[in-house]
Amino acid sequence: MFVNCNEGTLSAYVPDQNNKWDISKILFLFRRIGFSVKYKEVKNYLNFNPSELIDQIFEEALNMPVSPDPGWANFDNADFTASGKNRGAFFRDHQKIVFEDFLNNGLRERLTLFWSNHFVTEYYMYNHPAYTFRYYNNLQENALGNFKEFVRIIGLDDAMLMYLNGYDNKNNAPNENYSRELFELFTLGEGNGYSQDDITETARALTGYNSRQNGGPITFNPNRFDDDDKTIFGRTGNWDYDDVIDILFEEKSDLISNFICTKIYKHFISPNVNDQIIAELSSDFIQNNFELLPIFKKLFKSEHFFNSDASNVIIKSPIDLMVFIEKEFDFIKPNNFTTSLTNYLRARTMDMGQQILNPIDVAGWQENHDWISTGTLPMRWEFGDYLLNRYYAGNKDQFRTLLNDMIGDNQDNPETIVRTVKEYMFCNYEILEDELNDAVSIFKGDIPDNYFDGGGWTIDDSTVPKQFYDLLRFFVTLPEFQLK
Repeated sequence: MFVNCNEGTLSAYVPDQNNKWDISKILFLFRRIGFSVKYKEVKNYLNFNPSELIDQIFEEALNMPVSPDPGWANFDNADFTASGKNRGAFFRDHQKIVFEDFLNNGLRERLTLFWSNHFVTEYYMYNHPAYTFRYYNNLQENALGNFKEFVRIIGLDDAMLMYLNGYDNKNNAPNENYSRELFELFTLGEGNGYSQDDITETARALTGYNSRQNGGPITFNPNRFDDDDKTIFGRTGNWDYDDVIDILFEEKSDLISNFICTKIYKHFISPNVNDQIIAELSSDFIQNNFELLPIFKKLFKSEHFFNSDASNVIIKSPIDLMVFIEKEFDFIKPNNFTTSLTNYLRARTMDMGQQILNPIDVAGWQENHDWISTGTLPMRWEFGDYLLNRYYAGNKDQFRTLLNDMIGDNQDNPETIVRTVKEYMFCNYEILEDELNDAVSIFKGDIPDNYFDGGGWTIDDSTVPKQFYDLLRFFVTLPEFQLK
């Protein structure tokens, strides 16, 4: 178990000499709350103060429309059959749409991915692309809304009703699957504040959502609803679905707020929680009637979030790794790769254990150390290297252009160049001397030492694109590149 050394509070981060607002802070912000940022955009954000920038990021996320209907978001079984297209092909098309959103939408899509790993559905358990698309739209629409209403909405989502057997939950044959996960995974935590009787009685209150025509939307059938009294958390009445949500949030607000704030903290700050921060966030969450926006804003504006000890404590997910490389360098892609990029990202992240919209089980990906194994680490090196290779093959001189932008006036000292590139690629990382020496040696390549430091080598030399390309390939293999 690692110790959380971050002693920063939830007071707003105000830059000072010891904790400056600089490019590394901006990169850290975008890597944590989005899917990073293009290099050419980074310097523009130095003109904002942290609070202003975060307000703008949230404003963009709130005003962003959900992914538009690709033409089949409301298909039923007959429509899919008539299309002549395999359902799996529709699902793969949706996954590629999601990756386009990851590349373009920042915070809203980061939150959508986060909630998809909280309110989990596994596509292959119900095999209905239209349900999955509408489920994803629900996550996008509610990612910064009211958590209580989010829970209410997601429980009646078609994908969720199919996945956790709400569709099979009838008065004459109650199914407890959803009621159990509602408490255990979505609101309270395993074994935390509920009993088996609460699960059983809640399942009865959730009956009735059993009608659908030809694989269309699922609707309520009063004839399948258990209209006898139920006792949930000590309260007795003829409770229905809405009553369950109301009673849950009235009786268990402290447990819900602590559970959700802890999950947010682990995903965005550190896998090792700070109990004092969680307690303060949890209190605010209740006072704000479970509105998510104030909680996220307070956390991301805080000195706790921007504390140097917050860096490099979270392992990049496969999606992070691949999308960051693509987005941060923003290299021109060869024509034969442009159209297939999202499919490549989809396939390779799946190889590394993260198939979007199809997590490993109902509890979702456990993240962090679970992302790294003896099998997946070599894949991370291989797939990152492949992306760089495609960019280099497509346009070598763009590597010179980016390096020139990065290093500014420091254009002849190999160690200074290497350190500058390192500062961009890593968050708050003091490179080891051996690694620095290796990096400098790789960057120099076959060029004699006396060519540098005014000895004739310049950024315009024909060797520069290959030098920079080789340096990037080395950096992506370092253990610290797996962190954010």
